[in-house]
Amino acid sequence: MKASTSTIAAALLLGGLNFVPHAYGELPELEEKDWTGCFAGHLDKNIKFTISTTGAMVISPINAHGDPGAYVKMPIDCALEVTMPNGQKRLLEPLPESLESDDEVTSEFEETVIRGKFEGDAAFELMVEQKRGVISVGGRLTAPGTYKPESIRFVVSAQILNFYGRKKMELENDPKAFEELISENYVKLKWTSGKRQKLEYIEPIDMNTEEVNGPGVSDAEIWIKAINRKYIYEATEDSSFRFSNRNNLPLHTGMTVTWSPDQGKDPKAEARLDITVK
Repeated sequence: MKASTSTIAAALLLGGLNFVPHAYGELPELEEKDWTGCFAGHLDKNIKFTISTTGAMVISPINAHGDPGAYVKMPIDCALEVTMPNGQKRLLEPLPESLESDDEVTSEFEETVIRGKFEGDAAFELMVEQKRGVISVGGRLTAPGTYKPESIRFVVSAQILNFYGRKKMELENDPKAFEELISENYVKLKWTSGKRQKLEYIEPIDMNTEEVNGPGVSDAEIWIKAINRKYIYEATEDSSFRFSNRNNLPLHTGMTVTWSPDQGKDPKAEARLDITVK
């Protein structure tokens, strides 16, 4: 069994969920050299967006030299969240060998629908769109497989990486300098109820709480000074997302946004998580 390098594996660390990996398979692959390993891609002045042959998605901001950074990226994946009888949750990634799409490979990506299955024969549809650099991701379960329908849900996870690891080590003996470095960073969020919050990067915080997420988050804005970029997340109607992080650590160590639609209110799977990088 070969471990996955997807966002879902990172969610194991950031959200405390049990992750079950699988061996790799493939969707069709673009033949262009700049898109090796990709089923679809998009490039503009702000981002490079890719969907790999295994269905994993990545947004890479374009740097000052006009190139996508090798380590500055936002991995995005869909998953099956399974609630176990003891209340614990685990995430299952799609079975790569099950993935299929009626769309052709393209480096001028606009939209696609990818179908597949998870372990236990639960089937899904993943919808991905790109419009003027805004990436919209949605989906639904089309069959529960061997699971009880009430114990599973379709989710999309987007990981915000730790862009301060090297600086943290360089300034290990000067914590005040490091605090000053990250003082401009923030997370602004709005609950589905309309309440707004602003979270600072400096103090340790447990994001896996109702105090942070409330009834669900509808909008969030994250400013990351290290890469001079703003990440914007917007959940459309009949959907919401939650934040999680690892071991009650400061936000500069990374966090995960996990989005899900309300399948009861969104039977046509029209809800989306819209992601913008500025």
